[in-house]
Amino acid sequence: MNRSVFEMHWQYYMSIENMLVKTNQYVTHSDKNKNVYSDEFSSIILLSCSEIDSLFKQLCLNFGFQSKSKYLKMKDYAHLIEKYINNDFGLATSIRTINDDSIIIFPFENIDASKSYANLKWWKDYQSIKHDRIKNVSKGNLLNAVTSVAAQFIILRELIEFIHESNGQEYLRKKCWSEYWIPVV
Repeated sequence: MNRSVFEMHWQYYMSIENMLVKTNQYVTHSDKNKNVYSDEFSSIILLSCSEIDSLFKQLCLNFGFQSKSKYLKMKDYAHLIEKYINNDFGLATSIRTINDDSIIIFPFENIDASKSYANLKWWKDYQSIKHDRIKNVSKGNLLNAVTSVAAQFIILRELIEFIHESNGQEYLRKKCWSEYWIPVV
């Protein structure tokens, strides 16, 4: 992957993450509020998941992974994750809440290429919002927003591995992190 292309993806990610962080002024990012929904959360989900689709296409290209159908779908991406990517990467929100009630997520935890939407509830909800935002307004919730942004972050971190060492791979590993996320072991 070309470093300048990666950095464009990273800057876009950071703008989406900043949108998410700003919502904490109105709805505390805690597990207790995960079902709170808003137009802003829907916007974040739509932006983030659209970018996830682009990032997955880049990952497929890097791994030489080809779809059997004309267009790549989450089912194809699920095969890619199951085959090549360590699937136990989890994140917690770093927003400090009373009783450390942060949201802990594993975006690809239950991925299964044989199931609809690869068994990812947040991706299914994204599709629902995309096709009928008004009818599916409650799916534009904090949990789906946090999960989609976390998935975007994880895929970007994976893409760093395709940048050649001479093009600053180690630098990007250190620089391209976030104050919003805390890794979960």
